[in-house]
Amino acid sequence: MRNRGNVFGGAILVVLGIIFLGVSNDWFDIDFSMREIAKYWPVMIILAGVAVLFNERKTIYNPTTALLVAFAIPMGIYHASNKAIDEFKDDVNEDLNFEWNDDSDDDESYSSSSDSSSRGNFEQNFQVDYNSAVKEARLEIGGGAAEFHLDEADAAHVFQADTKIFGNSFKLEDEVKDDVHEINFNMRSKNNSSIKMAKGKGNDVYLKLNKKPIWDLELKIGAGNLDFDLSDYKVKNLEVKTGAAEIDLKVGSLVKETAIDVESGVAKIKIKVPKSSACEIVLDGALNAKDFNGFDKQSSGRYKSDNFDTATNKITIKIKSGLSAVTVDRY
Repeated sequence: MRNRGNVFGGAILVVLGIIFLGVSNDWFDIDFSMREIAKYWPVMIILAGVAVLFNERKTIYNPTTALLVAFAIPMGIYHASNKAIDEFKDDVNEDLNFEWNDDSDDDESYSSSSDSSSRGNFEQNFQVDYNSAVKEARLEIGGGAAEFHLDEADAAHVFQADTKIFGNSFKLEDEVKDDVHEINFNMRSKNNSSIKMAKGKGNDVYLKLNKKPIWDLELKIGAGNLDFDLSDYKVKNLEVKTGAAEIDLKVGSLVKETAIDVESGVAKIKIKVPKSSACEIVLDGALNAKDFNGFDKQSSGRYKSDNFDTATNKITIKIKSGLSAVTVDRY
């Protein structure tokens, strides 16, 4: 008698194989990601139950059910981690803002800046003049819970920033050493301050960078969003350290070697790299959901693009995270 369980399992594999083959060869116009597929992990459980019904002995101990459950478990974990990160990020955006009760005096002046405040929202404007002798710029940013945005600076300045922070402020320091311009842009520390949550108080930092120098960026942020399109900038090093945040980065191929280093606690990390550049990913963290489409696994936690040995420009991405959803796309 024909084993209907084997027929059912074989049919599933044939259908899946045709779909993936068609997508790989552009037979179908289907736009999906692992994140979208993972939402349907319960379908695997349903199909596993159907496979039991088709089995002659009506037992769950059959190859088809075992295969479907084996697929469902990692997909469910992937979906759960993405959902948890989304919910955590929404809570941060809604609630994680700071209101200070500060009795200390601070008489420091700001370098190249103008300030204004209104009902706890402190607005500042900063700018650093462009020096044509400078070949490389090193920027260190230290901030708390805020949304960080990026745009191009005007020709007269190497760095500009507009901030609107609730209950705190930034300070700017810069120094030119030979052909290197060092810029430190950090949130001021608060002494003798109390912190409480406050809804409806947005923290925004709008940064502008000149595209002429080679950039070495060190970004230390707390809980918030970081959305940087660096595809038109010459970025040699990019280091991001954060607790809980949504990080969206896009880099280009204007330098031969770019090093990206991300350390996070709970975060949603998305990095876009050009297809023309070779790329290597090193991921450290057992509880991370990953989506590295177009990369080949070399060993545990290590992935490479198919052109890694032939492309002129190379991008190295190192990610160390506790519980994050990590996506690297090639554009």
